[in-house]
Amino acid sequence: MPSVDPTIALIAIGVLAIVFVIGTASKLQMGIAAIVAATIVGPLLFDESIHTIQSGFPLSLFFTLLGVTYLFSLAANNGTVNWIVKLGLRLVGGHATWFPFVMFLVTALLTAIGAATPAAAAILMPIALSFSRRNRLNPLPMAQAIIQGATAGSFSPMGVYGAIVNSVVDRSGEELVALYNPTVTWIIVMAVSLCIVILTWLMHRTPPPPNEDIELDEIEHERDPLGELPWHHLNAERVVTVIGILTMAALVLLFQFDVGLTALGVGAALTLLFPKSAKGSISQIAWPTILLVGGIVTYVSMLERNGVIQWIGDQAAGLGTPKLAAIIILFIGALVSAFASTTGILGALIPLSVPFLVLADGSPAMLSATMLIAALAVSSAAVDVSPFSTNGALAVANAAYESEYVYRKLFVWSWILIVLTPVLTWALMILPPWGG
Repeated sequence: MPSVDPTIALIAIGVLAIVFVIGTASKLQMGIAAIVAATIVGPLLFDESIHTIQSGFPLSLFFTLLGVTYLFSLAANNGTVNWIVKLGLRLVGGHATWFPFVMFLVTALLTAIGAATPAAAAILMPIALSFSRRNRLNPLPMAQAIIQGATAGSFSPMGVYGAIVNSVVDRSGEELVALYNPTVTWIIVMAVSLCIVILTWLMHRTPPPPNEDIELDEIEHERDPLGELPWHHLNAERVVTVIGILTMAALVLLFQFDVGLTALGVGAALTLLFPKSAKGSISQIAWPTILLVGGIVTYVSMLERNGVIQWIGDQAAGLGTPKLAAIIILFIGALVSAFASTTGILGALIPLSVPFLVLADGSPAMLSATMLIAALAVSSAAVDVSPFSTNGALAVANAAYESEYVYRKLFVWSWILIVLTPVLTWALMILPPWGG
């Protein structure tokens, strides 16, 4: 990792802050602003070529959003999504308002047995948000349920985040392994994630205001009580579509196929088999979301390549007071993870925390290894609700005519969690006696 001049690091971070202000206060799309900023800052401050800057564009996220939104636009056009929504309503006995908790449990189960969080969210988010629209529910609790459910399950011993944290702990030495309890971390993350879902559910019980730019007949506004059994509405095209979605899920969850490319493959097959339903599907791909998230991640990738993120972490780790350093590390984890990789920040900040957890002789230091790592896990992963993270972007991309509302609300929620989760986890897990 290259060393970075503090002045240059501060200027680069300041430019990113300006991008957010411009993108919020003007008509300039934030993704475009971020890409333009990267093409200016990269060569001037870091002597990077345009090719290197372009390499930071998140192609895997691009294909995920492209493939999933294309496949589910086909499924929506041929009525398959509505059929799945009818089935989902039966699962909660017609009590549609409880459906977010069903989705939380299903998502947590999938990620707990090893599904990647973006894969689980990509599969379930379109179904859940369509259910919300069909039943006149606020989309926020549903989106939050899937995002936090993915986080909750991922810290299991078989989950992706749990495996990453345990691997980083193992690489940090046997002394830290002896002091760390991964089960406690998983329980804490599960509890906090569920609390966030409950709070969102209580705060957003009413539907969002109607979008005046959308014609009434474009909105899935009719309630569909239990009525006929869901399978009465099946036809050959919907059966094939369901088989395609289940095949995609199996390939992604069991064999680690790329979710975006797999979705594109299934979507291409459906288009060839049923070309009439493909009309308008390309225009329904979440192009604005792809540009928005891609631009921000491109800029943050430039900061990571040039050591700016590492420099921020080093400043926190260099503080003399462990408990003060801990809250700074938690804030860094929350802030960076909201706009970049959660897995990356977990892998970077846990090693930086080792001096506060284990002394040179292998004995416990001033902070509890389990409590600090659990607090870091919560702070870094709860903010996946950010519309600039993969799961948050999937929520915006699949919100249809409610996408602007979902984007604004998730943006607000991301900042609430960026501020509150470090403070609360620090106050409840680090400051008390059990924190070290």
